[in-house]
Order: sequence, then structure tokens, then C-alpha cells
Amino acid sequence: MATTQINPRVVIFGECMVELYQLVENVYHQNFAGDVFNTAVYLKRVNPALQVDFFSAIGTDLISDKLLAAVEAEKLGSSLLLRSKTARPGLYMINTDAFGERSFVYWRDSSAAKQTLQLFRARQDSSPLTSADWFYFSGISLAILSEADREDLFALIAELKAAGVKIGFDPNYRPVLWQSVQQCRDAFCRAYALSDIALPGLDDHKVLFNAQSCDDVITQLKALGTAEIVVKNGKEGAVVFAGGERFVMPAVTVKKVVDTTAAGDSFNGGYLAARLAEQSPQAAAQLAAALAAFVVEHTGAIVSMDNFRAFKAHYSL
Repeated sequence: MATTQINPRVVIFGECMVELYQLVENVYHQNFAGDVFNTAVYLKRVNPALQVDFFSAIGTDLISDKLLAAVEAEKLGSSLLLRSKTARPGLYMINTDAFGERSFVYWRDSSAAKQTLQLFRARQDSSPLTSADWFYFSGISLAILSEADREDLFALIAELKAAGVKIGFDPNYRPVLWQSVQQCRDAFCRAYALSDIALPGLDDHKVLFNAQSCDDVITQLKALGTAEIVVKNGKEGAVVFAGGERFVMPAVTVKKVVDTTAAGDSFNGGYLAARLAEQSPQAAAQLAAALAAFVVEHTGAIVSMDNFRAFKAHYSL
């Protein structure tokens, strides 16, 4: 059974991909990123005391070795980064317009991360997960799995919850990854019902559930049993329901939007980092909003460590 620790252990499940983002026309920089990986990086950077393990799969090729090195360079635990003999990391390319808005092209059909549950089952030992304090995943984590593996993941999360592990979830809807809208709705509702903290975006719920406001999302998730809910709404900020109370956290003004990649992922990482440091929901949302604003002022999903020090100089736990 999970135990309360001074420095909680967090397992973050999902996919990390090779990222190519445009510097100038026809010139790209190579990095590694992915929604849950981005969250893991910012979670660890903001709250270095946390033990953060990245749970995924990579290949045995050179680029996979570089991905492993990137995980370890961010001081994330890599013991749950499994190796596939038949697949490699997926890849995506970002092109950004003059307003900082992104367009993406993906190559992920044979991503090793899709095999994570199969490789983990082969170990026949779930103790590295049941001994965690938190388990975090996303809608993309669900969407990349086969139907059978998705069912296994839900069963695993239910097992973790029964063992006392707290669950965090961000829906992060990507239509192209789902066979139908209804399949996605059903999966997200199951995920919310298992979650202790949920961090949805209003835009996703407008598309999936016909929500008209952040309060509509909160009402839906409360009915599903989620205790703490943070609804992100871009420039309008976020609406938070925690401890039976609701409040609005305004967005932080951004001088210039350079790249909106990982805005929501970094918000999630900042919020969870503060909450796991026993900060109030209000303080956590304030830090998260500041972090998201900082990240969109820089290129790529992961801000360089040198640049990130400027944020840490003003915000510390």
C-alpha cells in the first residue's frame, strides 16, 4: 500500500516523442517532448524534492538512448522506461506562425510507447506502481493504446487507487487518435471517476460534452466523483473547485506569445508541484498560471534549463 512521504513519489504514464520545432524556414531543432513528459519535467523542476518516475516505452536504437539520457538529465526516474525490441519513439514536427499558434505533423503509428502495458505485464510485478503516492496520465496516454491495453490500464489504475495511490488526469483530447467521439467520451468519464485531481480544458469539454462554461465542467466531474477540479480556459484563466470551494484564477499577462506548445502541460506540472508541496489550491493555481505564461514566451515544449532559472528566481516552493 502507498504510504505518505515527506517527498511524495509520482509515476507519470504516457508517451515521449522526438520533437522537431521550426527555428526558421526549413531549419528545425530536435528535442524530446510529449504531453505527460512535459508535465513530468515541469513538475520535477518546480518541486525538485519530488520523486518523479516516467512510465513509458522506448526502443533499443540510438534515438531511444538519447531519449533515455534526456529523461535522466531532467532527474526523472527511468526504471519504468521499458525497452521494446520492435519499435522506436514516435516523432512530431511543430510549425509556428507569427502569433505563436502551432500546427503539428505526427509520425507515431509504430511508437514504442504503445507497447508499454504489454512490456510491463511481462514483468509480472506491479509493486513499482502500487508503492507510488500519485499516478498521473492523460487522454493521449489512453488514446495511443489498443482497446485491450486500455482496459488493462483502467484495471491497473483501479488497483492503484484501491492501494491508496492518488490519481491525476488531464483529458487532452486529440480527435485523430480516437475511433469515435463516443469512445473518447466513455474513456474520459471512466478516467474522471477514478481521479482525485482532474485538469481538463474547457475547449475539450465544449467539443466532447457540449459544455458552455467552466462551471458546466465542474458540475459534470463532481457528479463523477472527482474531488479536485481545475478547468483551464486559456486567456480567461482557470476555474478551480477544491475543498468544496470554487474560485477563479486569472491568466497571467504575457508580453509576447512565442509558442503555445506545452502551455497546459506546464500549468499541470506547476499546479501539481505546489499541491504536492502542501500549498493551497489558490497558491498552486497562481504558480501554475505564472509558469504557463512563462513557457509560452519561449520556443518549444521544454524551456531550456538556463532560461528556466529565471522563473525559479521568482517562484520557489
